[in-house]
Amino acid sequence: MSDTARNKQLVLDFWASDDKTTFVTDDVRWHLPISIARNGFAEELQGDDVRALFRGGAAMYERDRTWEIQHVVAEDDLVTLHCTMHGRTVSGNDYHGSYHMLFRIDGDRIAEGWEFLDTAYVMERMGPPQ
Repeated sequence: MSDTARNKQLVLDFWASDDKTTFVTDDVRWHLPISIARNGFAEELQGDDVRALFRGGAAMYERDRTWEIQHVVAEDDLVTLHCTMHGRTVSGNDYHGSYHMLFRIDGDRIAEGWEFLDTAYVMERMGPPQ
């Protein structure tokens, strides 16, 4: 298997996993949109704060959510993933959010991630049932 194919598979395995923490380096860095920072989250996280984000993010949605993968593209140590989550928030709202992620791979782990999403939609859906 080529490095590119291995990197793509790593990202797909990471995305499908309930325990994303096993796929990242100890000092992983995660970049969030500026608009997320305006809503009380950090714009850039590292290490244990990234692992806490993964654990806390899953708690915002009902467990039976699904992911639809539209595209996975890799070049060298970078992999991009375009996907949509379908589910319900714990506040009771239907959720169909699109994401575009960029990952930097270091060896056999994810070392850095950039998350792009419609933050206005996320905040709207996290609120009271609509």
